[in-house]
Amino acid sequence: MGYEKRRLSVLLLDRIGYSFYRDESGRGFLPHDRYAVRLVTSLAKVTEAVGDELESVLAVDAHDMAALKDAVRYQAAFKGRKADRLVAVTERFLLPAAELREELALPGQTVAQALHFRDKVLMKEHLRRHGVRVPEFAAFSERAALDLLDRATAVVAKPRLGSGSRDIFVLRDPAEVHAFTAQQRDRLDEFEAEEFIDGQLYHVDSVVQDSEVVAAVAGRYIDETTSYTELRPCRDVAVAPGPRLDALLEFNQRVLTAHPGFTGVTHHEMFVRDDDIVFCEIAARAGGGGVIAGFLSRTGVNLDEAVIQAQVEGTVPASPAPAAHLTGFTVIYAGAGVLEQPLTPPDEPWVLECQIMAGPGDTLSEPENCNDAVAIISVRGDSEDEVVQRLNQVRDHMAPVVSRGL
Repeated sequence: MGYEKRRLSVLLLDRIGYSFYRDESGRGFLPHDRYAVRLVTSLAKVTEAVGDELESVLAVDAHDMAALKDAVRYQAAFKGRKADRLVAVTERFLLPAAELREELALPGQTVAQALHFRDKVLMKEHLRRHGVRVPEFAAFSERAALDLLDRATAVVAKPRLGSGSRDIFVLRDPAEVHAFTAQQRDRLDEFEAEEFIDGQLYHVDSVVQDSEVVAAVAGRYIDETTSYTELRPCRDVAVAPGPRLDALLEFNQRVLTAHPGFTGVTHHEMFVRDDDIVFCEIAARAGGGGVIAGFLSRTGVNLDEAVIQAQVEGTVPASPAPAAHLTGFTVIYAGAGVLEQPLTPPDEPWVLECQIMAGPGDTLSEPENCNDAVAIISVRGDSEDEVVQRLNQVRDHMAPVVSRGL
């Protein structure tokens, strides 16, 4: 007599919308024949919760962490059956998910492990113990910042658990340190201070199995990640094969070796100054912007699907070596006002992906972080120069036209 294999019960903590967890063809990352999904999602995204694999859906205010945690607790014991896994893919939820796994006795990343990818002080302390070159840093205090300023050209203050390039301050003299301390006096314990590294910012995006890199692609930020504060596009181009790429990949592997047993996806940023590479930060998630589109184009692997597979099955997809072509993306911002014209990319075969987040008539607010874009366009090319030229073409073609009103 045959029997039906029990599906794995996956509790998914989401804020970006359930339609995100499928590819362009509509294939879901958690198919019905293998998984029963208990979803906790945002009220604003609940209409996307469609699929035979869904056995329960709860929607709450995504900014109410207490409500989110209560919803997870309910879903973890839905109909008296304990969930098998708790999954989260967005950075904001990685630490809460780890806390809930420990509370609910579910397998997966622990709080201590998650903090090494979230808390910028703890992650640098951890890597420094493993011999990785990190900037001088300290939990923020006025004294610590002034001491750092004595040895550096400037001090960077940023939130220890921050994301989206938000609330980053460059303090260049004691007066600026004093002013920052006064301005942020009610939440100084949320910040770290680190020496300003005058170098080019790169990133390496990796699929990792048991701390060994399975596949990785490197990119160079052409513009500062804080360019949203000036409403300028942020462009990024993949690094071509050569000594620079080899050095970035080797440094990336050394950092991941300091996280034994880690399986999943990482977005790792680092500074390059002449031939010196200095750690910036690392996150246990897929990169933003057009990183996912570029990685998919060159390896055939969707990074978010790899995150889910790692958290559910403890493995990552097999990944071929990256294809020879290169990719890049530009993130486009607009100021407050009403968008007057559609954001339409160039009609070119080298455009890989268009993420359009605003349309004519939409009322826009000033961007608060690097994720507050109106469009993200990914392109491909045969060389770094060709990719950059195409990014510039996109930038010029898609300049937002916004009516500021009276």
